[in-house]
Amino acid sequence: MKVRKLTVCHTCRARKLGCDGKRPSCSQCAGTKIECGGYQYDLVFIPSQLSIGAPTKPKTRKDGKITKKQRKCTTSQTNTSTHASDELFHESRPVIADAPCVVRPSLAWPFQDIISLVVQNFSPTVLSSNSAFMNWDVDIHPRVCGAWIELLPVLSLSRQHEMALSSSVKALGVSILARGRNGIAPISDALTAHCLALHALHDSLHDISRTADSDVLAVAIMCLMISELILPTAVSSSAAHAAGLSDLIQLHSPEAYSSGPSHRIFIGLRPAIIIHSIRNKHPTFLALPSWRTVPFQYVQANSFHALMTEATVIPSILVDIDRLKYGLPGAKAPLAILGDLRDLLEALANWNVSSPGLTNKPSFRVLGKIPNKAHLWFPDITTANAMTHYWTFWIMCVIYIRKLRKNHPELLDEDLLINGEGPESPLITEMAIQMSTWVFQSIEYLMQDEMRLFGAISTMLPTRIAYQFLRCNHFYDRELLSWCERVIDGIRDRGYDYIAQYILDDDGV
Repeated sequence: MKVRKLTVCHTCRARKLGCDGKRPSCSQCAGTKIECGGYQYDLVFIPSQLSIGAPTKPKTRKDGKITKKQRKCTTSQTNTSTHASDELFHESRPVIADAPCVVRPSLAWPFQDIISLVVQNFSPTVLSSNSAFMNWDVDIHPRVCGAWIELLPVLSLSRQHEMALSSSVKALGVSILARGRNGIAPISDALTAHCLALHALHDSLHDISRTADSDVLAVAIMCLMISELILPTAVSSSAAHAAGLSDLIQLHSPEAYSSGPSHRIFIGLRPAIIIHSIRNKHPTFLALPSWRTVPFQYVQANSFHALMTEATVIPSILVDIDRLKYGLPGAKAPLAILGDLRDLLEALANWNVSSPGLTNKPSFRVLGKIPNKAHLWFPDITTANAMTHYWTFWIMCVIYIRKLRKNHPELLDEDLLINGEGPESPLITEMAIQMSTWVFQSIEYLMQDEMRLFGAISTMLPTRIAYQFLRCNHFYDRELLSWCERVIDGIRDRGYDYIAQYILDDDGV
């Protein structure tokens, strides 16, 4: 029997969206003004083609012997269980990510069911209202930065670069199944699928003539980039995918990404490119004036994307700081870099005051009274991502301003105030510690089951910066740092070893 979740309406199931199960119409349909299809289901029985249970113990005759027919049946069951992993993605038996059935590594699905697996494991669901959401104007587009993955069912119907897309989606699907200590697919299968996808992508890159071609290949690359985050194959692989994604998008003008599916794909991939540029200290083309504005000429950027626009300058600032530090040719003067950091802080302050989506409503609430047991709750995941990254960028500005002034004492005479205080003042330190604490208190929200992989991946840069700052200032509150380390252990226990390791890696901010 095919098990379906009965709290998902027909409309959301067909659109591959999360559903909160409200009646008579779910919040997803009500928010987008689409007629809700309801929840009436007939049970669908599918003939079992592959045993997912333990082999049945053969009955023996009174003399203790097994009949020839029974021995043949037992051998067939054993062979199926042993070799089924070699037939991954060939059996026609769909499995839904949140269904209460057991998924075995030997199971496989048609391509549309692999897409369903990926979408359901990546895309956050709409949370039902509770006391923490009372009177909040909840964003009806909570997955705006992950919307590209919901286009997979549509893109899969195109014959353009079919092999590249299908193999990349399959690679991501196997990585999802192999994730964590209790992974249900062998790591070897994930590596094999990833290699096949890389070969298919390489072959497709020779033929890119339209924006539609770039859209398909961009989504394929993004699938591989996420797969690398889940199961890293090399230190630089994720960065290589980000660089390839940047080159691919630049084959077309910013105007090409201002509307339609291309715009949805662009806004979904843009944060990943910016974050990778910050992590790898590599300037991004998205900082160019045309790329900051033209893609949003018809559709206004939401709060998170408005923040990401300001963040596009960060990689260049980090490069300038390193050039100055190592005395490389073309290094900017210390005063000029300090001016760039001052401008960034001012832009962040303006965003915090006037950002669309945050005006006239609270951006988060603190649940719990004891600091190391409290956590933050947000109206939607877009706001959660916006606030955690805003705190992260603010902390980074403070860190680098302090380093710059320490290494170049002549800058100490410059008139620079942050919130009315000197950059090195205890009050600024306390503000940065508070923001770092808020980042860790946001983990409970971002890593809840409903936020799927999207929520978990979005915690990577904020938790890393927050932890490194707290570790450098641990003498203020050692107990706070210990609590943060327990939170990181909790991230690892949830099967996100790669995120926990990234947070703890000590290679400087």
